[in-house]
Amino acid sequence: MKLKSSLKQRFLRTLVGGVLVAALLPASNAFALTGTCAMLVTMPVPYGSSLPSTHGFNILAAINFTNSTISFNGVRATYATTGTTFASTETGSGIAFTTAAGPIAGSQAITFNPGSGVITANIYPVNGNNTVLVQGATDLFSGVCQF
Repeated sequence: MKLKSSLKQRFLRTLVGGVLVAALLPASNAFALTGTCAMLVTMPVPYGSSLPSTHGFNILAAINFTNSTISFNGVRATYATTGTTFASTETGSGIAFTTAAGPIAGSQAITFNPGSGVITANIYPVNGNNTVLVQGATDLFSGVCQF
């Protein structure tokens, strides 16, 4: 039995529309995140800096999606020709963040000010919302946040 052309086109449009809706539903529900995830953020090695040079080394952080806050402990290191040594720590607790649409479908951008200036990070939940990928948008860093 041969379908009429307009009926066939309607069927195909409905099918494609249903597939698109099904594909977009998980992305629209992606930020029904609650609870707190913990992460270790790595900072890039400061290639090209005049030595000795003090820069961020790594950050242990917790993102609380229920309260929209971030807490962190950042370690700074001094890089020298003789090696890398501990320099200092920076801490913050309960710092509020705001959210906006992220750069790709299903992602968000979170913005906060830890006291040293405004930072924006792109976040993307994966693994059934048990893992959040984190990418610095206004600074160079990356991490994985686990619930």
